[in-house]
Formats: sequence, structure tokens, C-alpha cells
Amino acid sequence: MNNVAKLTISLVVYKPDLNQLNDTLTSLATSLDYAGSSYHIYIIDNTPQGVESGISTEYISRYFKYDEVTYSRNEKNVGFGGAHNQALDVQSDFHLIINPDLIISRDAISNAMLFMSSNERCGLVTPYATWTDGTIQRLCKQYPSVLVLLLRGFAPPFIKKPFNKLLNNYEMVGVINCDEVFWNPPMVSGCFMFFKTEVWKKCRGFDHRYFLYFEDFDLSIRAKQVCDIAYVPSVKVVHHGGYAARKGLKHIVLFFKSMVSFFRIHHWRWF
Repeated sequence: MNNVAKLTISLVVYKPDLNQLNDTLTSLATSLDYAGSSYHIYIIDNTPQGVESGISTEYISRYFKYDEVTYSRNEKNVGFGGAHNQALDVQSDFHLIINPDLIISRDAISNAMLFMSSNERCGLVTPYATWTDGTIQRLCKQYPSVLVLLLRGFAPPFIKKPFNKLLNNYEMVGVINCDEVFWNPPMVSGCFMFFKTEVWKKCRGFDHRYFLYFEDFDLSIRAKQVCDIAYVPSVKVVHHGGYAARKGLKHIVLFFKSMVSFFRIHHWRWF
């Protein structure tokens, strides 16, 4: 992976929803065309060998030219962070990590590049995001407690209600809005992480101890030690993602395993 480009992008798929992936690749192509800078995309397929993923070089060529994309497939699922780390040796000014369930606005990439170029200390940009229905999805978070994570991920609404203030504080409601740049939120989501490539490399990417969940929080905490992080509302995305509890027992187990790893690596906060 030694292509030289202004921008590199890594996108990891695992048994992808091809309708969502179509939306992602279509919006990515539109945003890249609008930005007008050279780029190279790394699509890493974590779908195990022997299982049909629906992805191929022919599929990708519907959206991008052959020399604009490197497609690779792992023999087994190496995890979200492990797959993105296969793009650690990229040569570029900026590196974008995106999910395959994201719709990127036409000017999102150009606005992220402009903002980062105008703010020398900024090494990571996080966007303004909405859910599919248009409601705000809060990608910036305070450092969590075990109670907050359990409430947010697994509690029914009637149990959450008495803890609304606590949950709103965690999601920085009333602190971050859709109009103003906010500097250095404690943690940011991994669905769209726009890095200066030198920061991505200095952090050594995602921590291999996380297979899925919390690797983005861990990385943003480490990135904040070497650069400023900015929430930039002119960088807009729509994210289809969902909570672990809605994805079945396997995801719940992975969530708890990663949560324990996160608190052990950083520090425990129970309430």
C-alpha cells in the first residue's frame, strides 16, 4: 500500500448490507469528486473465506476506477481495528476512516480538508451526524461510566427516564450543537474519523486488543495526546448504525469484552 495521494480512505466490510454499501460508495464517490483532490481507497473485506460477501473488484468498479482502489480480503475476520490497521502504511496528507453504513454529504470531505488545512494543530475531525430518520446522532462523548453504558445500550425507556440528565451529559447534549465548531471532545465515534495521516501513524492506528467496540474511543483518547480534535458541523454524514443489543448475543458478548478492556486500559468509572 504505497500509493501517493492527497487523501487515503480505509473502509472495512463484513458480510455487508449491499444496499447500505451502495449508498456509502455512491456518496463517497460524489464527495471525492466534489473535493477534487487525488485519493486512493482501501477496501478491506473481513468476510471469512468461503462466505459470499458480494464484493469484488468488478463490483467496486461500478463506483471507482481500477487504479483508485485497492481491494483485499482477509482469510478470517480480524476485527474492525485490525482491518483498518492494514492501511497504516499509507502515504498521504489525510486519512479517512469510514463505516460501510454511512452516507457522506457532497461537501463533507472538502470541508474537512479545508478545516484541517486551516487549523495546524487539528489532527482529527469528527462530523455532524444524523440517524436515517434525521434525528441527531451524537458522535462526541464524555468519558463513560459502566452505569451509563449499560443504561444506554440495554435499558428500556422507562428505566432510562430517571437517568436522562446523566445520559444527556454523556452525549454532550446542550454542549455541542449543529452550528459551532467544538474543540477537543473527550471521545469521538469511529464511523467517520478524518485524520492527518501523520497523526494516524503516530497513534499506530487502533489498539489490537479490541476486536469490535470501544476501539474508536480508545484511539480518540490517544489521538488527543498528540493533536487537537475538532467536531466540525459543516462536515455532515448520515449513519445507519445501531446499538449492540439490537444485533444479537454475539455482539452483546463482544461489547462487554471490549468494555472491560477499555476500562482496564484507561480507568474504571462505575457511576
